[in-house]
Amino acid sequence: MSYDLLLVGPPVSPTSLAEALARAVRTEGADVDVADRDGDQSQRGWTSPVLCGYIKLRGDLSLALDIYVADALVNEAPTEPELARRLATTLGVPVLYPSEEDLPPSAYWLATSSGQSVRARLLSSDDEPPVHTIDAVEEEVPGLPRATIEILPEILDRQPIPTPVSDTLPPGTTATVEGQVHRYLRVWERLTHRLASNWAPSGRYRADLFQRDLEARDALERLIPEMGETHADVLRDTVTRLDRTFIDHTVPKPAPDNGGATPWWRNRVPRRMPW
Repeated sequence: MSYDLLLVGPPVSPTSLAEALARAVRTEGADVDVADRDGDQSQRGWTSPVLCGYIKLRGDLSLALDIYVADALVNEAPTEPELARRLATTLGVPVLYPSEEDLPPSAYWLATSSGQSVRARLLSSDDEPPVHTIDAVEEEVPGLPRATIEILPEILDRQPIPTPVSDTLPPGTTATVEGQVHRYLRVWERLTHRLASNWAPSGRYRADLFQRDLEARDALERLIPEMGETHADVLRDTVTRLDRTFIDHTVPKPAPDNGGATPWWRNRVPRRMPW
């Protein structure tokens, strides 16, 4: 079983790291070999059931860990998230581990010293070697005072949400009206699904993304007449069905904007604000 983890905060000594790994993997006295991957490899205990090579990093990160645990060592090897949480609590420093989903390379999970996992955004400079910065986290994490606390939009936009309505339309290209309609309809459908499911799967959303989704509805209103009479009628019926879902899960604004000059969907807000 192999693991790729990143340690946050001040450097940890090889001895402390070996002791923490023994506790985290629960090896019951088995040898743990820890060594600098840029150092002399000839003295390593390659037969040890737990092997850990590390590389020193700059910035908010101290070490990159490449860990191997022999399958025969434990009855049930910990998953990567579980090992990260155990190391974080044992060492008292946050530990980053990769997201499993189809997300940008900057998207990570961060295991805190209290044993929780939160989303985090990791940025790396173009320097050589690079400087690593934890730019944002979704919840406050001790030891990261410079990281902003925000719900990460790149995570929300990659969440799997079914779009059976827009999937029936040909995607087209972004340069065509058909392509633009498909793109904006998908955005609007994703919002209506979030509303109907009480903001599943995460239970969270952002006000700026909600405004972006309203802009998609603006665009649909503008593009429908450009589709030709037959296609426009079908599209209006499709959008109307999604609009009903939007209406069912929103309420009128206490103070409408611009009287009747503003489109009706911009004068409604979610029943439950998820931001």
